[in-house]
Amino acid sequence: MKSNIYHRFTGRAGKRFIAAALACATGWNASAQAVRTDSSGTTEIAYGVQPAWMVTGAVSTVQGAGLKKTFNTNLGNTLYGRLPGLTVQAGSSENGVNTPGMVIRGVGTFGAADTKILVLVDGFESTFAQLVPDEIATITILKDAAATALYGSRGANGVMLVTTKKGVQGPLKVGFGVQFGFNKPVGLPKNLRAYDYATLYNEALQNDGKAPMYSNTALEAYRSGNDPYFHPDVNWYDQILRKAAPQSNYNLTFNGGNETVRYFVALNALTSQGLLIKAGDQEEESSNAKFQRYNFRSNIDINITKKLTAAIRLGGTVEDKANPAGNTTASLFGLAASIPSNAFPVYLPDGSFGGNALYANPLGNVLQTGSYTSNGRTLQGSLKLTQQLDFITEGLSISGALALNTWFTSYSNKTKQYERFSISRNGAGDTVITRFGQKTSLAGDESRSDQWRNYALQGFLNYDRSFGVHNVSAMLMYNQDSYNITGGNLPYKHVNGGARVTYAYDERYIGEVNMSYMGSENFPKGKRFGYFPAVSAGWIASNENFLEDNRVISFLKLRASYGLTGNDLIGGPRFMFDQLFPFGASPYFGTGNNSTGGLSEGTPANPDVTWEKETKMNIGLEATFIDRLTFQLDVFKNKRKHILAQPFFTVPQYVGVDLPFLNVGKVDNKGLEAVIGYRNAPDAGVQWFVEGNAAYAKNKIVYNAEAVQEDTYLYLTGQPVGQPFGLEAIGFFRDQADIDASPRQIFTTVQAGDIKYKDQNGDNIIDQNDAFPIGKTYLPTLNYGLHAGVQYKGFDLDVFFQGVSGNSVSLGNQFFAFQNNGNAPEMAKGRWTQATASSATYPRLSSENNLNNYRYSSFWQRNGGYLKLRSLELGYSLPQRTIAKVKLNSARVFLNGNNLFSIDDIEGDLDPETLTIGYPALRTFSVGFRIEL
Repeated sequence: MKSNIYHRFTGRAGKRFIAAALACATGWNASAQAVRTDSSGTTEIAYGVQPAWMVTGAVSTVQGAGLKKTFNTNLGNTLYGRLPGLTVQAGSSENGVNTPGMVIRGVGTFGAADTKILVLVDGFESTFAQLVPDEIATITILKDAAATALYGSRGANGVMLVTTKKGVQGPLKVGFGVQFGFNKPVGLPKNLRAYDYATLYNEALQNDGKAPMYSNTALEAYRSGNDPYFHPDVNWYDQILRKAAPQSNYNLTFNGGNETVRYFVALNALTSQGLLIKAGDQEEESSNAKFQRYNFRSNIDINITKKLTAAIRLGGTVEDKANPAGNTTASLFGLAASIPSNAFPVYLPDGSFGGNALYANPLGNVLQTGSYTSNGRTLQGSLKLTQQLDFITEGLSISGALALNTWFTSYSNKTKQYERFSISRNGAGDTVITRFGQKTSLAGDESRSDQWRNYALQGFLNYDRSFGVHNVSAMLMYNQDSYNITGGNLPYKHVNGGARVTYAYDERYIGEVNMSYMGSENFPKGKRFGYFPAVSAGWIASNENFLEDNRVISFLKLRASYGLTGNDLIGGPRFMFDQLFPFGASPYFGTGNNSTGGLSEGTPANPDVTWEKETKMNIGLEATFIDRLTFQLDVFKNKRKHILAQPFFTVPQYVGVDLPFLNVGKVDNKGLEAVIGYRNAPDAGVQWFVEGNAAYAKNKIVYNAEAVQEDTYLYLTGQPVGQPFGLEAIGFFRDQADIDASPRQIFTTVQAGDIKYKDQNGDNIIDQNDAFPIGKTYLPTLNYGLHAGVQYKGFDLDVFFQGVSGNSVSLGNQFFAFQNNGNAPEMAKGRWTQATASSATYPRLSSENNLNNYRYSSFWQRNGGYLKLRSLELGYSLPQRTIAKVKLNSARVFLNGNNLFSIDDIEGDLDPETLTIGYPALRTFSVGFRIEL
């Protein structure tokens, strides 16, 4: 029989020691996925940390060092594919408004309910998009009930824990890094040039039975380009955009301390110039597009006495943004995409701006409408005191924490209008100039601002102690928070009490119970609080005697969890338990038929309104083989109920009131996540690793109280949340005989070459009752990533691919030729004609707003899946003998590229993530260095 000491080192603890040693030996690859697949280290959990081997919840973590590979002004955009279970969806790429959407394990609700995940920075709710990777220690997502139950009615959508760096005992280490780069648009909409536009517009007119607009002489002028004022050919993107925009980042950190005080201090400056031309250099009253942010952080840990410690976290940002033509560029890009290339010249011969009654001049908007600037400030601060209570019993401690977070943005908009002119020739050949718009002086407006603040108060009683082979930890907590938004709204408040008890036997068997009791101000008195329990268990099979000496299986752990969580972001009006009688009724009295204001009965109150409730079940496996091959698998099934929906199915419309929102909806959501990775021997001359991850989640609406439908395919019930409904395109009409033999499409009179739709209900009529579930939802069901790296001597290469599948995207209005006197896309060249009937990829052209061809249908849908090279970095670390001469601890130079290419099904160079009109997706190239003193 082995002694207990020998057994614990060579068996359980020995395997953990080996795994930790491997992690240290491959520390050059701190950017690796870092998903917990072995027993080494600790893991962030709800309101604390646990040894990784003891964690029984579904948790994924990425190190902050790995996020440095993506050079972006928004931290959220560095997380694509990094955390299995986290879906990141691009928003705008414009600086300052480029926060992506994020969901954990798909979507479990519908309607107006919010799918927003709960984000905590250093334990307290806050924004995180403005943080930089250099101040991040780890980002962890909590996915199952065991991990989220302590967050009560706020945990159902998942929780993200952002932990900033803290000081480490030792001599002062000073880090400094600089990164320079530039952004280029991935792709811009390709519209018809003037000759093709005029030619195809003539064809569209003829299809509509109208005379051509452009003569052969005009067409030749467009083709040759020899008459730029009367026959212009303008690419408006070339007029308002630069080829590339520079971006830079400077970072300075201080880390160190002693037994009494440990500190981490970080300063960061980031500057990014927008893609718009440098308008401020050309016009004094305009501005250059520019974004700059300054970050600071000071994290200090103090041993006040041997038993009393303090943790101080203080961070903040100052953010300045400037733009011509608007606070954001959305309307400018929409204008540039809409104007026909032959509509008017950029400038007239006298230097004035071209324009017409329908469209302004995009370049004029950039140069002559003033400047739009904003200044934003955030501050995150917290103080936590912890007192050891060993005098009562060993392992007992008590702590309390207070946090305050604020965000404020002010705007300074200086606006004006300008004149623009159209130029033409009359029947006599004379030049005619018509003015549009009016020139005004610069006017200032600084009245707008946005602000929010929140505070939180927390208290904990913790117990952690080992008795031989028994390990017991417990936590009792209290939390309250208040969130205030400017504008006179009442604050949003939560009060939460919770407990967690974990027991482990011999590092083999683990059991845990979590529970919280949370209340919110948004629900009626007496019904504001709810109970959220969860249980979980784990079995470390590799520590059993029959596997302990196995040379193949280094670590093997099974875990399972089940519990209840909630979502209080239910949507609908606030305080819907109160019956409201709004002003607005206007009856008419007297012989004069005069209107008299009065009250009306509002939507009936729901006195039983409550939060959404979700049961979560998760089964997981973690394994390490031959100390180098890691594997993790999680299978989950979530069932959510009490989703708000109006009871159209059970209450008839003739009751005469707007139906109330009731907690009757249900959604099921299930899926799996897998991670597999391999890292070669730590003593090999060439170090390399590869890791892949995939996450699949699919939901289904079980019940939503929708109105009775004549055709079953019209029901949302049974479909995924967000399932698009539209007409199913089945080709183009061949000729009039085909039209006569087909069901009648009621939207407008159709012709040969128009889109033909399927008659879903067999009534021989195509109308909205034929709207069918087409394509897939906007949210991908499959997310995956592939991360690989290699190091030889001082050189290292890091590559990260990310992709999605199982989603659809739709081509928007910018792809509809000639609508509202607008532009036409390049794809219109594939239009249907009698000669191209068998190969056409676009419907026949029409100069009118075609009510048949441009309906929402499967014809305009595309596969939204893609595979992208998200980041590629090549670096070189100087040898120790070289840097020692200049008294450096380390020095590294690198080349980096982000969003380098995409494999997808979208026509042209457009990015499948940003198909709507707006700021284009960006490709970034950069070079930099990092040193440590």
